[in-house]
Amino acid sequence: MTISALIKLWRQFWFAPEDSTVITIYRILYGLLVLQVAVVHLGANFLDWYGPKAIVTLPTVVKYFWHNEPRFDWLLLLPQTDSAIGAFHLAFIFATVFMIIGFGTRYSTLFVWLSLVSLHHQDPFNINGGDGFLRAVGPWLAFSNCGDKYSLDAWLKNLINRKRGRLDLITDCPAKAPWAQRMIQIQLALVYWQTFGCKIAGSQWLDGSAVYYATRLDDMFRFPAPLIANNMFLLKILNWFTLIIELAGWTLIWFKDTRYWVLLGLLGLHLGIDYMINLPVFEWAFICTLLTFVPSHDLTNFFSRLSTYYKAKLKTKFGANSHK
Repeated sequence: MTISALIKLWRQFWFAPEDSTVITIYRILYGLLVLQVAVVHLGANFLDWYGPKAIVTLPTVVKYFWHNEPRFDWLLLLPQTDSAIGAFHLAFIFATVFMIIGFGTRYSTLFVWLSLVSLHHQDPFNINGGDGFLRAVGPWLAFSNCGDKYSLDAWLKNLINRKRGRLDLITDCPAKAPWAQRMIQIQLALVYWQTFGCKIAGSQWLDGSAVYYATRLDDMFRFPAPLIANNMFLLKILNWFTLIIELAGWTLIWFKDTRYWVLLGLLGLHLGIDYMINLPVFEWAFICTLLTFVPSHDLTNFFSRLSTYYKAKLKTKFGANSHK
């Protein structure tokens, strides 16, 4: 392959126009995950974590985590009172809802991302890897075309054009360069690269015993899996499956012929971990992001076939009933 061909492929990867269906659906899923964090996991205990009398006080965080260096935290701009911090919590929730429905999409998504950054800096002891991943992909989502479809913004835009008689503009949003979606994909691939590298650097994953020890974390267990947890042969199979699928998660996932097999394997991995181990949001942050690797035309074709199938089923059912 020539250098010019490689340059062409590189440019196509970042800038070849692509439909916005996938990134808009991802925006909704991302927003639902953040909303769950804001309402369910934090909820009534928000002030216990981030209020002026929090479990870990801000001076402690500044000294031992910030090391007296500057960090972005716009909670510092607010009066350090329960009412002011509580109002920020409500604003965070409202911005997340706006992001989900696609109202002022870019600004609401930016607000949500900056709020996540601020909360993580305000109390770095109340996060897990899933929270950190949502924070990492947030800016790319904010600057993507995630509001072009399935959003109140798009509906309002078409409504205004209709009232102005500009019917030629009432169409689906044109395909755009997917560079922001590619950055989200790269963020996910880097996660699998890093986790794979950390695993093979130790001895337990290489000798096949790591999953055995993971299934002994009783304080983190969610649901029992007796057929697996007590079978050393199956535990070793899962051990090696994890290594292989995480290796594929940053290599084979980029190739069309192997992509869907890798996505299926990663989905099974995350669902299995989520079933057994209680890590709020953690696994679902990665499961939802796997969607960004699905081309929009494949997703559209899938929904079209699904719709056609169920329409045929309903037609057959009600058609049969009408003859009775």
